[in-house]
Amino acid sequence: MDHNDTFRELMNKLRAPFPKEVQQPRSDGHGTYIPIAYYLERLNEAAGQHWSHERVGEPVFYDQDRLVHTVVKVTILGRSHHGEGFSKYQVDTSGKMINRHYAIRSATKDAIRDALTFFGMKQDSLSTDKRKEVNPKITKVDPQLNSERTCIKCNKELSIEEIENLLNLQIKFDYCTEHLPKHLRKKK
Repeated sequence: MDHNDTFRELMNKLRAPFPKEVQQPRSDGHGTYIPIAYYLERLNEAAGQHWSHERVGEPVFYDQDRLVHTVVKVTILGRSHHGEGFSKYQVDTSGKMINRHYAIRSATKDAIRDALTFFGMKQDSLSTDKRKEVNPKITKVDPQLNSERTCIKCNKELSIEEIENLLNLQIKFDYCTEHLPKHLRKKK
């Protein structure tokens, strides 16, 4: 078996759909996700010593949003893809970060998962076009979902319209209209 056949065989194993029972509900109530442990378990079983990852550059901290951003390069059988990861970090009452190490590790794992999507390893086996058909943009939100959803910057409770806007823009962090970063707003 040549190198390309080995790579194709490995990719088929990695791209197999995950079983439904490993899917976990997202804490924000927007669907499900697959914990990184399942991605890593499959990667280790299928690729073993033939994969690696490395963080590219230093983590970037966005104090205003309390986010850390990392970039990771994942290599499988000599082929590489980069992924980006984000994680929230916490601060104490004086504004000092209290979970720096955990936030960096969490963002790094998120970046590994992102890089793996470029290899075709993802939560489901639907194509992008089919995913749009199955999950059209949400235009109405149940008012009950609004409870306890607050802006991550000002802690103001989000309105139903603000939640619908975040869903339609596919933004996973809760921002009120006033604090929604400009780079996340879609141009009309």
